Amino acid sequence: MRVYAGIDGGGTKTDAAIISEFGDILATARGGATNPHSVSPQEAIMELLRILDLLFSSNINFLSHCDSICLGMSGIAENQERHWIASHVQDYMKNKKDTLDSGSKTCTVWVVTEGEIALMASLGQPHGLLAISGTGSIIYGITPEGEVCRAGGWGHLLGDEGSGYRIGQRTLQTVMQSYDGVLPPTTLTSLVQQELQVKHAPDLKQLVYQPDWTKSSTASIARLTIEAASAGDQTALVLLIEEACQLAETAKALIRQHVSFHTAPMALSGSIFRNSSQFRNTFVQQLAEIYDSQQIVCPEDTPAPAVGAALLARKKCHLAE
Repeated sequence: MRVYAGIDGGGTKTDAAIISEFGDILATARGGATNPHSVSPQEAIMELLRILDLLFSSNINFLSHCDSICLGMSGIAENQERHWIASHVQDYMKNKKDTLDSGSKTCTVWVVTEGEIALMASLGQPHGLLAISGTGSIIYGITPEGEVCRAGGWGHLLGDEGSGYRIGQRTLQTVMQSYDGVLPPTTLTSLVQQELQVKHAPDLKQLVYQPDWTKSSTASIARLTIEAASAGDQTALVLLIEEACQLAETAKALIRQHVSFHTAPMALSGSIFRNSSQFRNTFVQQLAEIYDSQQIVCPEDTPAPAVGAALLARKKCHLAE
């Protein structure tokens, strides 16, 4: 029995999966952040190894028969970072396997971008275009030759246009501007106050400046904006449309980077694309001037990116044989 493991490491959560030679999902696990730019590098590695412990704990044979692991890590762009993560995982697998059988087969470890594993899950191939709008946002373009191009993905201080964080941040700002009379009344005010259990808009200041208010806390507010826009709140709708247009501009810049991207399929991924048809439709419409929208897919029932990582581990393992 040969099995393959995949990791989808993010800035707020990490998913893991094990698949069989035939692609059947055998085990899954979930944990916290493993992006070394969201938490300290040491915390990221400790959490990653803890998740691997969880993943392999369901069946001891999974560990001894794991031929390869592929980790798709958000925020990891430099080769030095990839090698650093890979070396920790290789040491972990070697030590674990040696305790079972000193002659067990070595497990090969690959560290790739989050885009490659999401494309593998969505399109069945690790190349094409990928637009991600979740807690953060980024546009990937990966050529058939494996060249990785990207636009956006600079984090909540330098970018993240069209992301859950940016939408959530602007929603909170909109509530305060509405309170001041700069913007008209909006249902976002009551939705935010109810969600965060505050009686008055000014109470938000004390809440959001506390140390335990995180990026994911801000991003979670985007759900309220999507809800309000769907119910016809114009302030919320304008906000969503503006952020979708911003992300579309990032996608256009990426498409112009390589001639193959004009005809490559594009997968849309992340909670904002998944939960807001208004955001998704605006994004697609904005690309129409340079890109064929028929190439865009927003799959709802495709495997999770962690499974895509495991599928990529299997593919890479077979190619290396």
